[in-house]
Amino acid sequence: MKFLRFRILLFLYLARLPMKGHVWRPQLLKWGGVIILNINHVFIGEGVLFDTNYPEDIMIEEGVRITARCIIISHFIDPKTGSYLRGKVHIKKNAHIGVNTIICKPVTIGENSIVGAGSVVTKDIPDNEVWAGSPARYIRRRN
Repeated sequence: MKFLRFRILLFLYLARLPMKGHVWRPQLLKWGGVIILNINHVFIGEGVLFDTNYPEDIMIEEGVRITARCIIISHFIDPKTGSYLRGKVHIKKNAHIGVNTIICKPVTIGENSIVGAGSVVTKDIPDNEVWAGSPARYIRRRN
C-alpha cells in the first residue's frame, strides 16, 4: 500500500516539472491516478496542482484546456459540521479553465464552458456558460 501511495505522489510531482502540456503532462497525471479520458486531446499547463489525497476523484474529458497554476481539490472541510468531506470533480468536454483558477469543492464543469482567470469555483457550472470571479458567478451564455 505504501508503494502505491509513493508512486501516485511521484507521478503527481513529476507532472509539475516543465514539459509539454499536451501529451507528457496528462500521461504522468494519469499514471498518478487522475482520470483522463484521452491524453492526446487534453492540455494541462505548467504549475497545475491536483489533489494528492484523492486524485482518482478528478475526471477530465476530451478537449479540456487547463491553463497555468490552477489548483484542483476534491476534498474539503464542511464549515457547518467540521467534518471532512470528499467528492468528485468532473471537467467535461472542451471546457477551458483560466489561469490561477481554484476548484475547491466537488463540482461538475459543463461542456464548452469557460472559467475566467483567477476564479474560485465552488458550484456546478452548466454547459456552454462563462463564469468568473471569487466565488465564480455566471457571466453569460456561450453561443
